[in-house]
Amino acid sequence: VVTPSFNQAPFLAECIESVLSQGYPHLEYVIMDGGSTDGSVEIIRRYEKHITYWQSASDGGHYTALNAGFLRTTGDVMAWLNSDDKYPPLALLKAGFLFAHNPQVDWITGRPLVWDRDGRPDSVFVGALRYSRERFVSGQFDEPYIQQESTFWRRSLWNRAGGRLNTDLELAGDFELWIRFFRSAPLHTVDALLGGFRQHGAQ
Repeated sequence: VVTPSFNQAPFLAECIESVLSQGYPHLEYVIMDGGSTDGSVEIIRRYEKHITYWQSASDGGHYTALNAGFLRTTGDVMAWLNSDDKYPPLALLKAGFLFAHNPQVDWITGRPLVWDRDGRPDSVFVGALRYSRERFVSGQFDEPYIQQESTFWRRSLWNRAGGRLNTDLELAGDFELWIRFFRSAPLHTVDALLGGFRQHGAQ
């Protein structure tokens, strides 16, 4: 798991704790801070003995930081969690179990969850989880959308898809990555909460 961050101190500790409290064995957790000046570094240092790698320096932006962070990891299953978002309990164990017992599965996504500003569950998508390459590339990508915080993939798929996020994009790097993933493998849905996006008005 890689967390990119820049001046997100109000939410950062809760994000970190949501990862470290998962109880997942052999977790590699990397935090790429873009040179924050709001106390984020002091927060990260409180957890550094549990973190695989972290840095705080100017990093060229969100997707550049993620690419550099993923280069610091070696695990078979990959994901990223932005520093104002968080995982629900058992998310990593569920994802790890599914990959371990389904070798044909290259990427998964859960039911979209939204946290409120205070980190409480605000809403969950309750409709049918229907995803396909055909629907996605034809423009049917909103109902439901593929929630980045709830999506996990194998390193082998990441490598086949180019092994990097597109740093030319200011936004929607995840959207472009999903298009490349769909070229190689179907997306498998999990009717469970695997991640959540925090809505706080400053995204």
